[in-house]
Amino acid sequence: MPTKRVASTALEAFIAEGIRLAKERGYNPTIFVGMRHQHGTIDAIERLVQSGDMQSGFKRLKQLGLIDWTIESAVIKFPAEFSNNARQCAEWRLQQVRRKSS
Repeated sequence: MPTKRVASTALEAFIAEGIRLAKERGYNPTIFVGMRHQHGTIDAIERLVQSGDMQSGFKRLKQLGLIDWTIESAVIKFPAEFSNNARQCAEWRLQQVRRKSS
């Protein structure tokens, strides 16, 4: 069984704050929270960001005005903690949202 990669304290704090803000606005990201518990923060984020699907949590956070608190934003904010592929996928998703918003 592979060892979970350990996220930095700053990344964990960023994710915890994003979850807090989402809950404050009525959205509880239970799927992500469960994956985070099962796989660890970094692996859960990498799995979701690299998935071909636009995640429901990403869409919901966009609706709530919390795009800066998405896991994609976490990947961009803490690039050294993620794979090159995860960074590219996160950047692409964020570009798609910004393009549609302008």
